[in-house]
Amino acid sequence: MGSCNAHIKKSRVAYCIITVINYFLIVLASFFSLKCKESLPVHIVPQHVVDIKITTIEQYNDHIARPGRQKMHIVLSGENVYDEVFWDSVNIKGSVRIWWKRKPQRYKTIILTEKSLTNRALVHNGRMMLVPGQRFSMDMYWDIRSDDGIYLVSEMDFAKFNSRTCAANVICGNREDFVIEASLNIYDRLGYLKAPPEEFTFYPRMCKYPEYPPCGP
Repeated sequence: MGSCNAHIKKSRVAYCIITVINYFLIVLASFFSLKCKESLPVHIVPQHVVDIKITTIEQYNDHIARPGRQKMHIVLSGENVYDEVFWDSVNIKGSVRIWWKRKPQRYKTIILTEKSLTNRALVHNGRMMLVPGQRFSMDMYWDIRSDDGIYLVSEMDFAKFNSRTCAANVICGNREDFVIEASLNIYDRLGYLKAPPEEFTFYPRMCKYPEYPPCGP
């Protein structure tokens, strides 16, 4: 009977020792886990990585876009202004809005996608890398028509038609001011970016005699 009691006491003591050791190991593991978490830097996505702005606003001359079918070339550019390489998945979507200052109800919306990129090779397997200072650009063309299909030159002022010749068989109207606004999503992690509004002056032109150059053959 005495030997049984001694065996039971030893078992209890062993159980207590094992319990204490397990508890000590758990506390030790928790301590080192907290120390590791404290030593690891927290990754924060930088907020100011890319700047975008309108860099080109070009009105084509009569040889490229004849009067009555005028056209403009616009370029939106972006630049990595962060001090490190930025490489992430892209989801390129956005728009450019061109509105007439004298008639704000007349505007044109141009949709931007990955196809708008001047150099599509920048995107590889759905990701784009930009080193500090590297730029990308997006081309777009505007035929001076509003979203509702109106050729805006038809609403511009060509008063004193016969005395406003500015080239052979070409009549010039009053110049008109427009504003370009752009917003663009490049990297989903960065969200939409907005370009500073840009103003430009458009010079309307039309042929006095449409059947003659530069309008006609």
